[in-house]
Amino acid sequence: MQISVIVPCFNAVGKIERCLSALAAIEFNAGQFEVIFVDDCSTDNTLSLLQQQTANRQNWRVLQLPQNSGSPSAPRNLGLSQARGDYVFFLDSDDEIFPDTLNTHYQHALQTNACIVRGYLIADTGREQLEMNKVHNWQANLTRQQRIAAIIAHQSTIPCSLIKRSLLQQHTITWPEALRMGEDSYFLAQVLSVAEQVEYLSHPTYIYNQRRSFVASSTQSYGARELRNHLIVWQGVQQALALAGVDYFALRLQKGLQAVLASLVFRNRYDIDEALFLQFADFIRQNWPLIATFNYIPRNRELLQTLLNSDFAGFSALCKPRLLIAGYDLKFIQPVLTALGHYFTVITDEWRGHNSHDESHSLQQLAQADYIWCEWLLGNAVWYSKHKTPQQKLVCRMHRFELSREFGEQLNLSGVDAITAVSVLFFERLMERFPAIPRQKVRLLPNFVDVAGYDQVSFADSRFTLAMIGYVPAKKGLLHALQILAELRQKDSRYRLKLFGKAPAELPWLKNHPDELAYFADCEQHIRDLGLTDAVEHVGFADIKKAMAQHQVGFVLSVSESMRELPGFESFHLAVADAYAAGAVGLVKQWTGCEYVYPPQMITPDTNALVSKIWQLTQDKAAYQQLQQTGISFIERHYNVSAFVQHVRALYDEI
Repeated sequence: MQISVIVPCFNAVGKIERCLSALAAIEFNAGQFEVIFVDDCSTDNTLSLLQQQTANRQNWRVLQLPQNSGSPSAPRNLGLSQARGDYVFFLDSDDEIFPDTLNTHYQHALQTNACIVRGYLIADTGREQLEMNKVHNWQANLTRQQRIAAIIAHQSTIPCSLIKRSLLQQHTITWPEALRMGEDSYFLAQVLSVAEQVEYLSHPTYIYNQRRSFVASSTQSYGARELRNHLIVWQGVQQALALAGVDYFALRLQKGLQAVLASLVFRNRYDIDEALFLQFADFIRQNWPLIATFNYIPRNRELLQTLLNSDFAGFSALCKPRLLIAGYDLKFIQPVLTALGHYFTVITDEWRGHNSHDESHSLQQLAQADYIWCEWLLGNAVWYSKHKTPQQKLVCRMHRFELSREFGEQLNLSGVDAITAVSVLFFERLMERFPAIPRQKVRLLPNFVDVAGYDQVSFADSRFTLAMIGYVPAKKGLLHALQILAELRQKDSRYRLKLFGKAPAELPWLKNHPDELAYFADCEQHIRDLGLTDAVEHVGFADIKKAMAQHQVGFVLSVSESMRELPGFESFHLAVADAYAAGAVGLVKQWTGCEYVYPPQMITPDTNALVSKIWQLTQDKAAYQQLQQTGISFIERHYNVSAFVQHVRALYDEI
């Protein structure tokens, strides 16, 4: 047996198929090489898939670890212990070896008596294929030290090498199972430090798949474990390569340190304590004469200064991406800024209007930002899409209002990384209204409800009080609420209706809309005609978190008109969620799309059904409390602040 190919696998269904096809196409005598798959106790169907694939191939076999190890090192070591080849080749399950790789590298190894043979790779991004890890000016007359230095300086420490198995056995070299990051660097350094003949071929060894995925991989977060591993790996690799006369820090530390600092800012899990920070600081200080010579972006230089000063608080503050929130009227995003501040350094650029702002101030804020969040798809989104740099990530959040404006047509789409819609229906309406926006850039990101801090209502005091939170414009359906109130008062005269929000007379824009003025005049006439003058109270603008309990509101009504034509009217109606957060009940008269936002227990088909529902719940305290509990559980599960913040973090990580 000349070569053993070792492939570690974990939950590989859906990504190993290309690897399997590539392995089946290898141009090498099947009796002279073997493929050893090692399953790390996958929880999907990886093991059964591999068993099927190996059943009819005499030179393929599959092993399984007794328990999950959490990294590819233990599977590689198990495969190595069972390997029979003179040489071993390690391949990841989502990569594709070229058909001629084994033969080309093996023949070169025989000709040169190589201990290790490395080539370069092809990175497939899904859009293009790029040559990487090429070592230029490789010559036969290079010394061993120069060969090792060239590989370390010009290649990432990918595992794909053809390595003489006897070398590993003689020096008891195995993969470091205690490490979860940097194990490739550590293993390669151990091999290079004892390899007498190091070879490189200008040959594309395999395809490294970098295709974008909506599912974040485990390598997309960085925290205490990874930093601790890096400190171990850096020092271990430096010591190993020093035996071969190679200064790893001089060749590679700058790139490694820059990668770690970037990960601390953009992929941080925020679990690094002060003790680990001080270990990192000691490493920086010990190697500062070299590290001081490196070039850094300003952010990284600031981070290094906090390490030199042992300033843990300053370091923690800098280890956050700078998130710029920009737009006119930030009321819908304002309540979550504190929660976002746990993971981002939040700065704002509040605009004067839909398309008016202080451009010099916006440019100053933009210069600081890593990420940009445009609240509303208005002039702010257009301006930032045209002024951001390619390194900055821009997300625009669309509600409903924007579908009646033209700003979505003016975007520089190459400058927009993602656009979010607050509900399923408005995701589709966004695509319908602005067909030039690529679907792959649109995400569903529901609104949030901060359920903390609501004063609670009591059933006994609130069961006869209805409310509308925002009742302008006409399509909010105030007439429906008045009809509901009138019918309920025929059953019990204690029913009341409280109207929260600005009254029509307080809104200057209404004066230019005679149809709106006529509608609210009609509403006032209905109040008089139906004898509701003493039963309807215009409360005005109020802090809903306190006002619901203050006015003892038992039912919040969502009776908006249902509109199928663009732009539609109601996209989410947070007032329903406000009700449950305050211990009350929110009820919806069916409007288009409400079934994608709220569960069926909260929705009625028409005003008659809504009257019956309120009457029943007024009489049945247990049923009222059961619906209230169902509602608050639903809100907490689907629309909580923490989930919203984590979705925002995941979105920026993904794009």
